[in-house]
Amino acid sequence: MLASVLLIAMAGVAPLDADPPISTAAPAAPMAPQDVEPSQRGVIPYAPEFFAAAQPSTALDMITRLPGFNLEQGDNVRGFAGAAGNVLINGERPTTKNESLEDMLRRIAAPTVERIDLIRGGAPGIDMQGRTVMANIVLKRTVQVQKVVNVQTYVYPDGMFGPIVELEGSRREGDYALEGSLRATQDRTDNTFDGGVRLRADGNGVPTAKDALKGYDTIYNYVLRGAVQRPTLGGKARVNAKLEYFGYDRDVTATRVFPAPGREVTGEKLHSWSGEFGGRFDRALSARSDLQLVLLQNLNREIYGSTFEDPRLFVDYKSRTDTGETILRSELRHRRSDKLSFEAGLEGAYNVLDGDTRYFENSVALPLPAAQVKVEELRGELSGKAIWRATPKLNVEAGARLEVSKISQSGDTDLAKKFFYPKPRLLATWSPTGTDQLRVRIEREVGQLDFGDFVSSAGTETGTVDAGNPDLVPERKWVLETAWEKRFWGGGALVLLWRHAEIQDVVDVIPINKVFEAPGNIGDGKSDFYQVNLTLPTDKLGVSGGQLKMRASWAQSDVTDPVTQAKRRISGQTPFTCDVRFTRDMPGGKWSWGVITFCPNEQRYYRVGEVRTFTYEQWIEGFFEWRPRKDLTIRTELANWTSRHKGRTRVMYAGGRGTGVVAQVEQRELPFEPYLFIKVRKSFG
Repeated sequence: MLASVLLIAMAGVAPLDADPPISTAAPAAPMAPQDVEPSQRGVIPYAPEFFAAAQPSTALDMITRLPGFNLEQGDNVRGFAGAAGNVLINGERPTTKNESLEDMLRRIAAPTVERIDLIRGGAPGIDMQGRTVMANIVLKRTVQVQKVVNVQTYVYPDGMFGPIVELEGSRREGDYALEGSLRATQDRTDNTFDGGVRLRADGNGVPTAKDALKGYDTIYNYVLRGAVQRPTLGGKARVNAKLEYFGYDRDVTATRVFPAPGREVTGEKLHSWSGEFGGRFDRALSARSDLQLVLLQNLNREIYGSTFEDPRLFVDYKSRTDTGETILRSELRHRRSDKLSFEAGLEGAYNVLDGDTRYFENSVALPLPAAQVKVEELRGELSGKAIWRATPKLNVEAGARLEVSKISQSGDTDLAKKFFYPKPRLLATWSPTGTDQLRVRIEREVGQLDFGDFVSSAGTETGTVDAGNPDLVPERKWVLETAWEKRFWGGGALVLLWRHAEIQDVVDVIPINKVFEAPGNIGDGKSDFYQVNLTLPTDKLGVSGGQLKMRASWAQSDVTDPVTQAKRRISGQTPFTCDVRFTRDMPGGKWSWGVITFCPNEQRYYRVGEVRTFTYEQWIEGFFEWRPRKDLTIRTELANWTSRHKGRTRVMYAGGRGTGVVAQVEQRELPFEPYLFIKVRKSFG
């Protein structure tokens, strides 16, 4: 009832007739992006006609087909300036940190999009958020009313359904906007499996145990959000709010089949409640100057528990974590001329984490270092930059951010630290032709300390405990990045990228005392990242309406291991990743289909007493999409064709890795079956 009232209110009072059926006439061939004046070679506008053959329903459908562009959600960091993704809406980033770009783009109906500007290397009046490529979705200013019902479900081989129901409503007219949505989800993850295997062997490779694994998990997610925007005090004000609950329940049973019958049971439960409020005020101070003010408040409570039980041992781990973030930010932009503009920003933030962890073995409490801790941070950042279009072919952006912060810890440990880091940045973009561009970036990047690293945590399934470490310092790096881009065939693009980083105080795992290990700084290192990104329209290859997107990335790094003193890769880095996506829009505009695959990959983590390697087999999925009417889309996906397995290998050493003596090797392999996804999207305006 509440959802119905919400949708009716947002739709306005005027009734809307359903759209007529889609014409069976074949749509025109995709149009090339509009020509751009040489002074704006860094901006390529894509009008709706470019996407017409795909008959997109949402802005997300359009973004995924943008040549040479891959959606990035943004970083999970404290503060507002550094957490942005690579999509803007009407030249502004969304005033939220607690919602994915994918979800926001799904709520923007394709008919409300005027165009999408692909910004490469910067443009006057556009905050690139520290990135070299951005997409800016420009919405129509005429009255746009939409009411949407999304009903979708995952269907698994064992007969389980994972339903998702979402109701959306919005009304936009110029600077006026009213939006709201309600979503309910119940599903599972790839941690549900049957037929998993765990093998253990001693240091000589002699098998010592074999277990059959079966796991089951369920997630619950409920989200209510709304936003209002309107002209205010000679400018434009927008406020948004979001309430969310997330729950997770998982059980894993290990049945011993060798050498003797036995059983282990591991369980996890998570309950998380979060709320977010955001506000933004924009006003033009003059014909060339603009002011923006941002307020953001986030609050979260997380209750987590995990258990482990076998005939001899019962482990019970509990944690309660309360977090909060308050951000105030102001930004002033001044466009001195068509060739020169300036931006200045000032941001202040207060962050807090209050954590309480308890660990029991056979009902006996074991003391953990930094188990009850409150961490607070006061942080300020002053930023400024200049954007200079030196020539029609050369654009230069230079600036710096000055960050000062104080982190204090109380509870089991009382400690306070102050940090000051300058973060200069230089970006040069050279466009010798309308189809070629070279981008070079030099920047000092400073990581953020994870508040969770100050508090102890435990993994009952692995039997390991991580202590909190109050002596951490942020990881810093000097980054040199260069990218060359070639545009061709109207909708084709080839991008080659190389990024090198010289890193100070790499964050990894160190021994904290004779009993525990903890996150810590292990010294300096370096890394290199290479990427090839290709978008290939297939019309010239004889396949009409097709688009092939391929991306491959290679990474390597070098750091001194704190335990063995040998050189190795930085923990968690993936050596090679790739994905290939082919979509084809069939003549007539009613059908589309596609195939997506992700290559196998692995990640390795180095701890004090062991090395963990995670492997993921190849992933393949395909989809069919049917649009019988403009207001109705039905999509079916069959995912995980190859029943991808996840593997984990733990090599554990006697007396720590420094001894080189392997005490035990554990290999675990978890299967995940194919599943079906069905989505029905019905719009009413």
